[in-house]
Amino acid sequence: MNIYKITVSYKGTRYHGFQVQAEDLTIQGEINSALKILSKSEDVKSVGSGRTDAGVHALAQVMRIEIPVDIPADNLARAMNSMLPEDIRVIDAVVAPENFHPIFSAKSKEYNYVFSNDSMLSPFANDLLTYFPGDLDIELMKKGCAIFCGEHDFSNYQCVGTEVESTVRKIMSCELVRLDSTGHWKNFASEYYVFKVIGNGFLKQMVRLMMGALISLGKGKITLEDLEKSLKTPLKNRLGPTAPPQGLYLKEVHY
Repeated sequence: MNIYKITVSYKGTRYHGFQVQAEDLTIQGEINSALKILSKSEDVKSVGSGRTDAGVHALAQVMRIEIPVDIPADNLARAMNSMLPEDIRVIDAVVAPENFHPIFSAKSKEYNYVFSNDSMLSPFANDLLTYFPGDLDIELMKKGCAIFCGEHDFSNYQCVGTEVESTVRKIMSCELVRLDSTGHWKNFASEYYVFKVIGNGFLKQMVRLMMGALISLGKGKITLEDLEKSLKTPLKNRLGPTAPPQGLYLKEVHY
């Protein structure tokens, strides 16, 4: 078997998440289908650096693939893209060593959550960012970001039923930045915000729950003290709703 490390960018709107499922359309399922056609074999394997949820996007999802044919890495991305739908693209491919694993070899990941409270959003923005109506105290939300930094128990920030050995995660960086019409999304909103978080690992829906808590903070529904308490004590109720998936992007995996 030949092993490659590929980097994949995708718009997750019409997919039921990254991980392959028997009947639903998934990113990994489409990748596997392309690999089977390319190698003319059913004997293909793939694993991703993270299992993004339905509707979530990735700018640089990293995967390990194994195929029973030897293809120059320079040609692999082009060959795969000719067989993939237009909302999935392999943007890089290199030969990988046997011990490379996209999850266990990773040092950290960065997720971005893009949102706006601009009531005049373009109709083209619906699948690519989230609209939170009403006034938001952005400066208070920035203080909330600082509370998330460090090593904490994020048991209040995970999807119910998730089985993990530990809910402790380390957040290396967490910030909220405002961008205006000069930014990438200038055709979608006059101004928008990006919640940027880098950590050594993330629980299922952790970033979306962090974003939901920050929105509650910005609307005055919770306090900074509530946020601090949520990282120390199990709560009966979440501090905010799970933020919608379309604003979330897996931006980068660091090795």
